[in-house]
Amino acid sequence: MSFSNRRRVLLRHTTFFTGALLLLAAFFPSLLKAGGETFPAGHWAYDIIDQLIVRGYLTRLYDVARPYERLDVARAILETDKFAIEDRVTLWLFNKLEQELDDELGWLRDEVFPKAAVRIAARPELIAERREGPRPELQLPPENQTGIDFRPRFRGRGRLALYFERDFVLYNASIVQQQGVFDLVPARPYAGATAYTEQAFFAYHGEMFRVKLGRDYVNWGYGRYSLSLSHMAGPLDQLMLQLNTRTLRFTYIIAMLDKLEYREEGTPSGAIQSFVERYLTAIRFDLNLFSSRLRLGLWQGTLYGGRNRGLDFRFINPFSIVYGEQYNRREEINPIVGADLSIFPFNGINIYGSFVVDDWQFNIVDQTALEPNLWSGQIGIRAANVLYPLGIYGTDVFIEISRAINRTYHQRQFNRYQRWIFGTNPLAHPLGTDFESLEIGVSHWFFKQFRASVSVLFVGKGEGSLYGPFTEPWLDTTRYNLQTGYSEPAPFGIVERRTALTFGLFYQPSNAFNIELNLTPVWRYNANNIEGARLNDFQIFLRVLFEIQPVLSLF
Repeated sequence: MSFSNRRRVLLRHTTFFTGALLLLAAFFPSLLKAGGETFPAGHWAYDIIDQLIVRGYLTRLYDVARPYERLDVARAILETDKFAIEDRVTLWLFNKLEQELDDELGWLRDEVFPKAAVRIAARPELIAERREGPRPELQLPPENQTGIDFRPRFRGRGRLALYFERDFVLYNASIVQQQGVFDLVPARPYAGATAYTEQAFFAYHGEMFRVKLGRDYVNWGYGRYSLSLSHMAGPLDQLMLQLNTRTLRFTYIIAMLDKLEYREEGTPSGAIQSFVERYLTAIRFDLNLFSSRLRLGLWQGTLYGGRNRGLDFRFINPFSIVYGEQYNRREEINPIVGADLSIFPFNGINIYGSFVVDDWQFNIVDQTALEPNLWSGQIGIRAANVLYPLGIYGTDVFIEISRAINRTYHQRQFNRYQRWIFGTNPLAHPLGTDFESLEIGVSHWFFKQFRASVSVLFVGKGEGSLYGPFTEPWLDTTRYNLQTGYSEPAPFGIVERRTALTFGLFYQPSNAFNIELNLTPVWRYNANNIEGARLNDFQIFLRVLFEIQPVLSLF
């Protein structure tokens, strides 16, 4: 089948699927009911939810695979016995979410859902950011590492959600912002501004089975920064299927990534522009055991593509072991597998970890097999109310250690379209590849409206980069052989050492208004992997945000 025919078949299937859901919404409204709207990446609710989960609440939520659906969070709140809560800080956290989810909580309490309703929301923001270099937690291409002058810039976010009863939603969230606002999503400037569609999907959101088609964020993993799929890559155009129970969740995603441009030399015109299509298929199985005190997850992701290549049904099979398919058929794909673990030994203590395998050399039979094993790992601890023996509530701490071996998530030049990136952003950890990091932080709620925090981040960034060449020094037969083997330090080469100390203030008198201020001195030694080079920076981030989000019944 030709490429154009495959695209037409895919379009027909998508159109049929969309039409079927719309017909169900029109003729069987009792089956399709008003959920599925998700919190966007960076929403303040994520931090509040995390603090409550560490305290032992909201146990029905699968915190390893996000974004959270608003209705899921509301349902978890209603299942909580808040009369047994003794410390007022925890009650403050619940109250913040209850204000945000007032409509959803009302629908669930009354068991009366609007047959059709619309949420029209607007969130104007003023953002002022100052830095001379890149943010310390990011590793982007050099052209994206420039500084920002400190002056207020406008950013607006509009949301439109159309609900049908309990489980069906059509949703759009779009961004309009003044040019110069830092954003991980690229957009072309026009008249001093940029704009793009951040989220746009329709979703069926049953308690057990869920479907989403469109653009939304994906974030897998328990850590502050994901080692598999991260929201910091930006929203993905995807089809998501999910089976959801209290004990088991199965998630399946097909996403179409950005095309890779290349030029074919040797033609009469000198060079003909062409594109490589790129696709991502990912599945994960998650278990919540022993009243969610033990949580286990296994996942598999496959990035593949090619010039004028369509979806390959061998790699969108959710029950296929892709490594075996790759080995048996010598397919040029980039499969990655991983596991996640989260343990709650006591209320207020959470220990979590992730391990990812990109490539592993089990059988060293020739020079190419001297390539180092490619993996990344993460371990962290979160603790809530650590000062409660002194009668002080609201103090939380965390520590997280992450590491990725050089060339993990990377690919050789010939297969560069298989790199684990989306646009210019890493799909997984924002530091890309070849790094180690340690972050320690503490936060305290002084009042219901005010929280202060301090954290320190240590980063060791090697010379390896997702945007640079995939080096293969082990192929040098004059220096290495099967007897001597090959090894290299991690991180590799001249290691840039970064230290960032962040003082944060968060003021939120209501769910509709908040102010966030972060002051971050940054020290960089061996900056840009140049031995002895030093760069210091004092970074400021200030955001003032206001949001209105009324829900109107259509009939």
